[in-house]
Amino acid sequence: MTKFLLTITCFVFVQTFCFAQTATISGKVIFKSDRQTVIGASVYIKGTTLGTTTDVDGNFSLTSSSANDSIVFSFIGYKTQTILRGDKNRIDIELEEDNKLFDEIVVIGYGTQKKSDITGSVSSLRGADLTAIPSLSPEQALQGKIAGVQVNSVSGAPGATPVVRIRGVGTLNNSAPIYVVDGVILDDISFLNSNDIESMEILKDASATAIYGSRGANGVVIVSTKRATIGGTSEPIINVSSEFSVQHLRKKIELLNASQFASVANQISPGTLSGTLGATDWQDQIFDQFRPIYTFHASVTGASERNNYYFGLGYFSQDGIIAKSDYKRLSLKLNDSYKIKNNIKVGVNYTISPDYKNNDAGVVAMAYRAWPTSVPYNVDGNYAEVYGAGNPLAAIEFNNSYTNRLRAVGNIFADFTILKDFVFRTSFGQDYSHVKNKSFTPAFFVSPTQSNDLSSLNVSMVDYFTWLWENTLSYNKNFGKHHVEGLAGYTSQKYTTETVGGGIRDLVGNDPALWYLQSGNTTYLTGTNNGEITTLVSSLFRANYSYDSRYLFTASVRRDGSSKFGKNNRYGVFPSFAAGWNLHNEAFLADQKIFSRLKLRASWGIIGNEKIPWSRQYSLVNNGQNAVLNETLVAGATYGISGNPDIRWEETTQTDVGLEIGLLRDKISIEFDYYHKVTDGILVDLLTPGHLGNGPFATVTYNAARVLNSGFELNLVYNGQLGANSSFKIFGNASTIKNEVLSLGAQNGEKGFISSGSLGNGQLVSRTIVGQSVGAFFGYQTDGIFQNEGELSSSATLSGQKVGDLRFKDQNGDGVIDSKDRVYLGSYIPKFVFGFGASFNVKQFDFTMDFNGQTGNKIYNGKNANRPDLYNFESPVANAWQGEGSSNEIPKPAASGVNYEVSDYFLESGSYLRLRSVGVGYTFNQKWMQRAKIKSTRVYVRATNLLTLSGYSGYTPEIASQDALSSGIDLGVYPLTAIYSFGFNFNF
Repeated sequence: MTKFLLTITCFVFVQTFCFAQTATISGKVIFKSDRQTVIGASVYIKGTTLGTTTDVDGNFSLTSSSANDSIVFSFIGYKTQTILRGDKNRIDIELEEDNKLFDEIVVIGYGTQKKSDITGSVSSLRGADLTAIPSLSPEQALQGKIAGVQVNSVSGAPGATPVVRIRGVGTLNNSAPIYVVDGVILDDISFLNSNDIESMEILKDASATAIYGSRGANGVVIVSTKRATIGGTSEPIINVSSEFSVQHLRKKIELLNASQFASVANQISPGTLSGTLGATDWQDQIFDQFRPIYTFHASVTGASERNNYYFGLGYFSQDGIIAKSDYKRLSLKLNDSYKIKNNIKVGVNYTISPDYKNNDAGVVAMAYRAWPTSVPYNVDGNYAEVYGAGNPLAAIEFNNSYTNRLRAVGNIFADFTILKDFVFRTSFGQDYSHVKNKSFTPAFFVSPTQSNDLSSLNVSMVDYFTWLWENTLSYNKNFGKHHVEGLAGYTSQKYTTETVGGGIRDLVGNDPALWYLQSGNTTYLTGTNNGEITTLVSSLFRANYSYDSRYLFTASVRRDGSSKFGKNNRYGVFPSFAAGWNLHNEAFLADQKIFSRLKLRASWGIIGNEKIPWSRQYSLVNNGQNAVLNETLVAGATYGISGNPDIRWEETTQTDVGLEIGLLRDKISIEFDYYHKVTDGILVDLLTPGHLGNGPFATVTYNAARVLNSGFELNLVYNGQLGANSSFKIFGNASTIKNEVLSLGAQNGEKGFISSGSLGNGQLVSRTIVGQSVGAFFGYQTDGIFQNEGELSSSATLSGQKVGDLRFKDQNGDGVIDSKDRVYLGSYIPKFVFGFGASFNVKQFDFTMDFNGQTGNKIYNGKNANRPDLYNFESPVANAWQGEGSSNEIPKPAASGVNYEVSDYFLESGSYLRLRSVGVGYTFNQKWMQRAKIKSTRVYVRATNLLTLSGYSGYTPEIASQDALSSGIDLGVYPLTAIYSFGFNFNF
């Protein structure tokens, strides 16, 4: 593969010169609609860099060297015209409006619609934007590009997928959107290669998402993959692209060095460290700089009068900056459709994607805690004992954990056109995933606290299969100024999951070739097996009506029935209504020249969320319990989880008001939205009555909570021209988020709460409570440091507090510091999320850059707060309190104790501004490529995550979790890296 790519990149450019008659061509460019002159229209000779722009009177003049030259006239928002020079010395042009730009076709649920006719809140991202950064997951491309969409990385580890939130956190359960890939409904798209994607549409409001009923509450991302157009050229188009990147750890955490740590450790416990000490930077030990990322993609696209096809082959490989944390993925994509008759078309869309992940050993927190006075190796070359948290290098060496997955997603479909205006589509889709996890740990000894007496092997396999059969009938008809569209359908779906696993210890050898040739010690043989089967049936209907392209109305309803819910509430109905008004088509705005587009729209609807465990409706028995009968230990079972057959759908009621503006023939595009959505009947676990006998902390699930999300969204785009063959685009988006828990159920009342956010030491840092955001941070508020005994004796204190310790505020004034003094400290949910950027095309050069960021959120530095023992410290501890007046911010050093209670001392700002991507490309002159039979060639360099402005002390301010109740807590996240890339693209 590598030799093949090197051969492609090593090509010779051949330029030929031809001599012909030279002439000066002049003329004038006007708008056909109003006969006004066009100022700044681009006029150039096709295939060259020779060109000019029209002046204030619409006139131009340029020199042509051949009668065979083709002269191109272009202006944003108008159709481009190409004229053969021939024997002409003057060319006058009338530019026509390009309605395709104003009426862009947008993919919506179960169909497409003109942008001007859409009544819902729908945002689009084209395929070219999805490959702007080197990443595994296409979702990363959404970061900073779409208002109302927040994308955060869970980890920088290869193979990690991001957290996507559309219009906030709407539930206490799974808040992820659903994805619809060529009609197949999925929970993630990590298997897709971004080069195979034509567009992504993000459906945000109820009018757009209600057609997906019980699964649309968290938003919908529709993914359309590439295909040719039937009736196009039969000549295949071959595209080859490749990119090589290196990763660089842009920022290290500032920790105490060896001498500083020795000083602090001896302050805590005199004599802890003395004599000759090592000096190790453990971050340097575990992180490898300049690790590679490699991507390759090739595709073939073609079409004829009856057939079109697209085939894509992609490969992605990333080596992590920590050893044994790499990821590789191969993707095969096929889209094909064939028109059997003029009214019958059949087709297939299919993706097969095997991947491999080497799971990292989780040593970031170990390197953070390890004493810098320890050394990695003994003099004999074996791993040395490292105080604090163990030897990170040994942990990497003895970690052998792998995940192999095969994912196959696609559908077959048939379209039947009936009586010209009706189209019946039947589609059968499936999503199959086979996952095999394998983990082997050898017997080893590094220290008494880091050892493994018996080798162990654990293997598990997960098979996931879902099929989706959808049947829809659509109607599309014009009656004079009236336009009517209708959709009716019935769908059914079945999910099946099965997990089988087993483990054994005390294997004979460490060689993988021997693992299955001997059984090990069967005394330690274990096995697991579980599974799940759920089904969903749905009927749906949608109607669109427009009058004279001015007044727009949409109504939809979907009825879902799910086996996840008991027979008492198995079905749910999800309606929506929307209206729009294209003011720019009104007679009273006909003569104005400012607005090319002006539309008001509003929508209301109810959508659902069924992403809950299937078993919550059932009462369960806990097996594996032991009991003593007649002095004999026997296996038994006890009453476990209490089920609730009356649970029902979580329902989100959403209202949206939007304004769309196009200015100066759509050079400037503005979209503004206000949304207000309340999720009711959120499923939460409440304590069961004691008389049930299943334990003091047993719970049962109820539809008890309500959560509000509201905010404003703004998208802004400006397209302009700088001259001949030169153009630019500037974009920006911003959104506000207000998240508030309105209710947690009658049992809890206003004083009830849900604690979450474990640090791993028994402490919980998050609390969901009425009046605050989901998963808000909750703890003590600090008020400086006790400077002397007088302050200590006259203040409210916690047991064990001493001079030099943090002072906590006595919130209720009772003279005692206890749990009643814990208060709301902040939220991981940002109040403001934004992105902006620009792209420039100057002749054959192109330049892009984009930024993203957020403000108003907090991060809990959990790795600093979780200290049950003496670990290394962050560098500010070198300036900790040493005596009265020395510091009122950093308490005296301690290995554990009251200073590590949950408090705002460990809260840091999560606000940041990041230069997400910056790149420069060059497209070679087309004439140069003709001899090599290459239609176009582009090379580029770019950098990703090059600069981040943030006050957070950790590796990255992107601290997220799929668990909405426990996000924003940094327990030692795998760092995000800066990435430097070089790539090329050929079209044959």
